[in-house]
Amino acid sequence: MTVPVVAVAAAPRRVEIEGGAPMARALTAFSAQTDTEILFNPALVTGLTAPRVSGRLEPDEALRRLLAGSGLVARRHGGRLLIERAPMARPSLAVAPPAAPVVSAEVDAVMVTALRRSTAEQDTPLSMRIVDGEALAATGAVTFERVAQRLPGLTLTSTGVGRMRMTLRGVYGSGEATTALYYNDVPVSGPSGTTADPGGSFPDLLLVDVDRIEVLRGPQGTLYGSSAMGGAVKVGFNRADLSRDLTGLELESGVVGGRIGGAVTAVANKAFADDRAAVRLTAYRRDEAAFADNARLGLTGVNAGRTVGGRLAAAWRPREDIRVDLLLAAQDSKLNDTGAGAPGEPSHVSRNFVRTPFDSHVWFAALSMESRLPGARFSASLARYEWNNTRQIDYTGTLQSERGSAAACARWLVLGSDVACDAGQMGAYASYVDSRTPGLLYQPIDLVADVREARLTSDHEGALQWTVGVFSETRRDSIDSQVRVADPATGLPVEAAGYTGRRIVDTRLDQAAAYGEATLSVDDRTDVTVGARRFAYDKKTVGHVLVVNVISDTSGGNFRNRVEEDGWSMKALASRRFTPRLMGYAQISQGFRPGGVNTAPGLAAELQAYGADTLWNRELGLKSRWGRLSANLTLYSIDWRDMQYSATSANGAFAFVTNLGRARIDGAEFDATWSRRGAKLGFNLAATEAVLTQDQTTGAMAGLGREGDHLPAVPRLAFTVWGETRRELPGGAALIVNGSAAYVGESRSTFESVSPAAGRDLGGVTLLDGRIAIEQGRRSAGLFVENLLDADAPLFITAGRLPQSFSAQPRRVGLSLRFSY
Repeated sequence: MTVPVVAVAAAPRRVEIEGGAPMARALTAFSAQTDTEILFNPALVTGLTAPRVSGRLEPDEALRRLLAGSGLVARRHGGRLLIERAPMARPSLAVAPPAAPVVSAEVDAVMVTALRRSTAEQDTPLSMRIVDGEALAATGAVTFERVAQRLPGLTLTSTGVGRMRMTLRGVYGSGEATTALYYNDVPVSGPSGTTADPGGSFPDLLLVDVDRIEVLRGPQGTLYGSSAMGGAVKVGFNRADLSRDLTGLELESGVVGGRIGGAVTAVANKAFADDRAAVRLTAYRRDEAAFADNARLGLTGVNAGRTVGGRLAAAWRPREDIRVDLLLAAQDSKLNDTGAGAPGEPSHVSRNFVRTPFDSHVWFAALSMESRLPGARFSASLARYEWNNTRQIDYTGTLQSERGSAAACARWLVLGSDVACDAGQMGAYASYVDSRTPGLLYQPIDLVADVREARLTSDHEGALQWTVGVFSETRRDSIDSQVRVADPATGLPVEAAGYTGRRIVDTRLDQAAAYGEATLSVDDRTDVTVGARRFAYDKKTVGHVLVVNVISDTSGGNFRNRVEEDGWSMKALASRRFTPRLMGYAQISQGFRPGGVNTAPGLAAELQAYGADTLWNRELGLKSRWGRLSANLTLYSIDWRDMQYSATSANGAFAFVTNLGRARIDGAEFDATWSRRGAKLGFNLAATEAVLTQDQTTGAMAGLGREGDHLPAVPRLAFTVWGETRRELPGGAALIVNGSAAYVGESRSTFESVSPAAGRDLGGVTLLDGRIAIEQGRRSAGLFVENLLDADAPLFITAGRLPQSFSAQPRRVGLSLRFSY
């Protein structure tokens, strides 16, 4: 059935759209050729191909021909055309699978879920970046580190082997995460461990067979919770497709420093039961080539890695207005050792005393349901994820630093605090320390989380649009922290040597929240939004010391603590569409993280607990589209109080969280995209000025930083320039070229005013990537290079007795192949 579309223009235009092209590419071409803004959800047109449309036609007639038989219609939405499914219609079953994936950095105009309901990206008053899944695949960005290169302002800081901290807008701190990470609609987190720092790691599933990534910048506390102080990152995996069958295979081989790695990804989608049910299977394996050496142990190529995983997505639509989805995922990862180097050594050359492998096992399950009600949509989800990992950390420097400690000698000999060791006793104690070094922390960690959420959103035309929901989570983690002896020749644990120390810390978090946002259209150009989230938080932590480590002193590690808090996150926003192509907004929003209790033994009473921290974000934004050019600008200012930050015990053996005071973060974000037939260019920039606004003092510790110091590890400037082009070749083939240049600006590893000699310069790095591919029908073959300039300046350097310097992976070149059926 042909459904009339809203007229878009009267003047005829020359339209040339090839038959059999993927519908997403055809709609993009139509938009460019007729200078018409079109909004569509990529998932809606997946599997559809376009008929040939050629000639000098009025745009409404060209669009009518393009959509004929597709089951899609167009309607006016905010001055643009929105492509949607026709009522009670499904895409034609006769439509063939796409000849090839859409090679595009981003879909020109898409619907997003940032407000927990579907809205047009350019009509959503929010600073965001959307990266389409096909763009990730086309550029080989399947890890969070590679994705962050295209997203200036999103900083990933390595905190150890297999561990990363994710930061947006310079809101960098310890404790609960400051940037929320979502897989589909489920928030995920790392364990508290022995440092009360869940934000220091996260279960990083490989980013293959992804629909899109949405990066929401600025506090998102009302809709996404207390971990979204700096923003939120939403990874949407491809759901089971009810409308078509699909089989795809991707192969990749790459060389780093003469060593070969590779990857394979297979996807199969099967629809059945008259398009009311479908399953999708995704399987992958990635072998990372080693590029790091250990100079102390005389080892080369120590950091090879392997990731193996799979996902099962199933969908069932019993009625047109109900859909049920199941997602099951599992992934095993193994990193043989650190890729970091030692400051002062060549890049990627460490001087660790021990090997530091990392093993990770992730299981993820989510059941969700969507239902259309009169005037509303109802969504509900139940999810559980488990993350079991084992990390090993070089502890030798900490143990050796206590070799001459009189207090440690007295603990070892059980002399009492008022009796000092004599010279002979000190010698015997030093020999004992020598017998326990090299030493390592061997830490198996188990995390289990159950997440529940239900949400109602408006689904009607009208002046009032709204979202309300409830959320709850139970997260439990346990760490078995063992100090072991290592073989000085191999760096491996010596099982027969027993434990230098051993303690177990169990943490349970229960949190619940109710939230809502409402948007009122004051007139046809002006909207006002208010939002609030009320949450409650209950965290229990229990410590058990099984073997007292007398060298660094874990005798105070037996405890049972609990902290309870509740609070609000608030938001107010006003937006106005000045013209059909230009929208502005002003927003004030709040970020909040509850406090907690530290697990480090022997802390002074005033340091054993840390309080909540809060921030207020004020921002102004402009979003515009001018023909083939879209440009968005955001200016913001953040006032962050009682910052939760990492500190170290007096002997350097234990890390804990404390409140530091206040900081101000001022910044700007700019995104621009220009496109024309077969080509697209983009520029993305983030400028951040994050400084302390008062001297930092906390309890028994002082001088962590002074007014005017920049926050560590926050680049002042980061930008990315990217481009792609597609040229048709004789015989039906196509040449596809894309590339990017990402610059990470300078920062410091510590506050400038405290031990200036200990701090080091970070960043000032330019990373160049490029890919070229030939596509023929359902097949493509390509060559790629990553980090063309082989940039190796440090992006982060850890503190502590044995600092680690993390740099980008060295230059990598390789070959990729893609097939679809």
